[in-house]
Amino acid sequence: MQPASSAGAYFDRRAARYDDAYDAPGPDGYALRSRLAAVLELVGSGPGAALDAGMGPGRLLAELVGRGWTVSGLDASAEMVEAARWRLPEAAERLVVGDIVRLPFADATFDLVVATGVLEYADVERALAELARVLRPGGRAVVSYPNPAALYGIWKSHVWYPAVRGVKRLARRPSLAMPHGSRIVGPDEFRARLGRTGLEPRSTVHTGFLVLPSPLDSGLPGLSERLALRLERTQQRHGRRLGTQIVYLGTRRAD
Repeated sequence: MQPASSAGAYFDRRAARYDDAYDAPGPDGYALRSRLAAVLELVGSGPGAALDAGMGPGRLLAELVGRGWTVSGLDASAEMVEAARWRLPEAAERLVVGDIVRLPFADATFDLVVATGVLEYADVERALAELARVLRPGGRAVVSYPNPAALYGIWKSHVWYPAVRGVKRLARRPSLAMPHGSRIVGPDEFRARLGRTGLEPRSTVHTGFLVLPSPLDSGLPGLSERLALRLERTQQRHGRRLGTQIVYLGTRRAD
């Protein structure tokens, strides 16, 4: 497992690109928008104090503010924090650089905690324990995690990415290593980990129904997104094999 500083440095280089992806057509933008919509459906409306741990450029925070939440945020990337502060200047003092496994907040501070696109780069149980610690009893935790059974993800992880790295080695081009956290586990084990850290699992939503394999998905971005949207609307029963991400809702048990 790589330290948070490695993840921070990696995403420092990608902050602007990551922010722009939310508005871009194609597989990456669709996946971000699909996950964001699922999270907002599970979060509901405020008022209350909300934390986004791994907030990125603050897209979710802006949506939470619009739903009546008072927001705080944290990210390992200083560039992401700056982007979030630009987006939400009124909350700038509550948006900080930090590590999800060592949250700089007191126990039982928040009514809602959210962590999307970050747990795959962390020690999952430590991160979930920290989210549970800062959440008030009865509060909601909404987190995303990769679906290891998704066909698209299997192709990308075991075929496409190794092929790209091989070509770069042959061309003697440096390849920046992605940060990694704990070994990715399936939904049953992930729900068990939620329970062990004091978060009672309540529901799950599959998101990111990408099926056109790389590099076709990037070469045909419009078709890739149209197929994904159709499957998302009509094939939820096949989410176990088609949804690249799973969004989990849990509630903090009373001590």
